[in-house]
Amino acid sequence: MEKFLIRNEFGQPQELLGEEVGVPGYEELQFILHAWLYDKRGGWAITERSSGKRIASGPAGTEHLAREQLERQLRAHGKDALMRVLGRGDLSS
Repeated sequence: MEKFLIRNEFGQPQELLGEEVGVPGYEELQFILHAWLYDKRGGWAITERSSGKRIASGPAGTEHLAREQLERQLRAHGKDALMRVLGRGDLSS
C-alpha cells in the first residue's frame, strides 16, 4: 500500500492509502484502488488521481473485481467520454 495525496472532486486535499491500477491505453492517467465507505460494511473505490473523481466502486470483499469493473466501464464509455468527465476536454485524434 502506498499513500497518495490528491485533491478530491470538491477541491479538498485528501490522502488515499491504496495501490495504483494501470490500464493499457490509459497510461497518461493514474488510477488508485483504495478503501472507501461504500456501505455500512465498507468497500473500495478506484479514483483517478489528477481529477480526484471516483470512476468505479464496490462493496468490501469484491476488491478482486475492481480492475475488471474499471476496464469494463472504460470500454463501454470510451476514452473521449472519460476525458470530458475528468474535465480535460476532447482528445486529439
